Amino acid sequence: MNSEERKCLLEEKKQKYGVCVQSKQEEEDKTRNESQKESSEVGSEWLVVAASFLCICVLDGTMHSFGVFLDPLMKELKQSRGAISLAGSLQVALSAFTAPVAGHLVTKIGARNVSLVGALTASFGLLLASFGSNLVGIFFGFSMLTGIGFGLMYIAAVIVVAETFTTQRSLALGLTLCGAGAGQLGMAPLVRWVVGCWGWRVGLQMLAGFTLGSAGFGIVMQGGKGQGQEAETVKSNSSHEEEEVQQKRSCLSMIVGRGIAGQENVHVFLVMVLADALAVMALYILYSYLKPVAVAAGVAPHLSAILISAISVGSVSGRLLSGWMSDQPWCHPLFLTRAVVSISCAIPFLLAWVDHFWMFIGLAIMFGFLTGKWIAATSPLLISLLGIQQLSQALGLLTAVRGVVSLVSPPLAGMIVDLTINSLNALYLSGMLLMLSGFVYTFAIGLFKRKIRMNVLFQQI
Repeated sequence: MNSEERKCLLEEKKQKYGVCVQSKQEEEDKTRNESQKESSEVGSEWLVVAASFLCICVLDGTMHSFGVFLDPLMKELKQSRGAISLAGSLQVALSAFTAPVAGHLVTKIGARNVSLVGALTASFGLLLASFGSNLVGIFFGFSMLTGIGFGLMYIAAVIVVAETFTTQRSLALGLTLCGAGAGQLGMAPLVRWVVGCWGWRVGLQMLAGFTLGSAGFGIVMQGGKGQGQEAETVKSNSSHEEEEVQQKRSCLSMIVGRGIAGQENVHVFLVMVLADALAVMALYILYSYLKPVAVAAGVAPHLSAILISAISVGSVSGRLLSGWMSDQPWCHPLFLTRAVVSISCAIPFLLAWVDHFWMFIGLAIMFGFLTGKWIAATSPLLISLLGIQQLSQALGLLTAVRGVVSLVSPPLAGMIVDLTINSLNALYLSGMLLMLSGFVYTFAIGLFKRKIRMNVLFQQI
């Protein structure tokens, strides 16, 4: 409430009760103090966004720079490319599988503590891996410890922003998630230069230093204000109704947790998770096969390597626009997600058809723009379905599902390519999965509308 609104309310009180509520001087002092407090809070809110942005920038940039270490590690450890690549895949998987635990810890000990623990764990893992002399040291340090630490950092960074904001929450989340694109674009060239000059061990030690610096960013992560303000507005069942819900959904409670199972839109959430999993499968398949398809079409190898970066560039603008749109009263995140996923299903088919670099780069940027809007709309969508109090657990579960399908989808596409001896079939599979995801999102919208109609009828009765 701003100062003008306060003055109007005070005048109404004076007219209604015929007494002097406050002296003019006291009123001005109070208004001035509260205005200063609001300005201070607004500044601290965006400081939280900046800290979360940098945390995600470091962890995502580190994950996507692993390819720089492949050849040096193969040469020194005398291992195959597949064995070394497994270290990077395990890091991503463990980061995703840690997400449900991270979501639970955020509700118990707070985002700041979870972020600090994650940064220290990941930093120690990278430092330990830099002294490794065999695959065991790389797996334990780089894959296990660093993956767990990054999982804790990611969930804490997203949740603290959602809990801190109440009015521009989706835009703040979109800005925070842009850290992933910034990390992918900026970290890999820096790591490549350091590894080329001083070796892979120094490269890992540099990343350990960056990750340790993220602990400093975690200190400013003091969220929870938004969650406290909205606690009274979140829809919840009465104690009697909640007990009945728990009895009816006992099996579901064991899987998704009592809090989520007791929500009115839990079935919409489950359908949305399925649709999201299909879209993630399509995304990772396209990431894995875009470069070889471009090279087979006649694009120079050094130019084809730019295509993934082009997706990241498009993703940044998509996340920003999605954050702004999700804050608007005329745009629901569920409808926005269905729209962008359905439109993006055409791009893999077009990529299988084009044969010039400028066509590939244009479609890659467009694909990044659309998928960026989908990724940025995820947290606002979970809040709109389940409420801010269930965001940490819901996002943790969704991230874990994404981790599973990210491991399954590239090998599945590889089997199809091996059987058909045509890499274009991987892009066709990606497009069909996005199309199927759009249909499932449409089914989720149908369930959501049905819930709204039932609530309206219940209120009329």
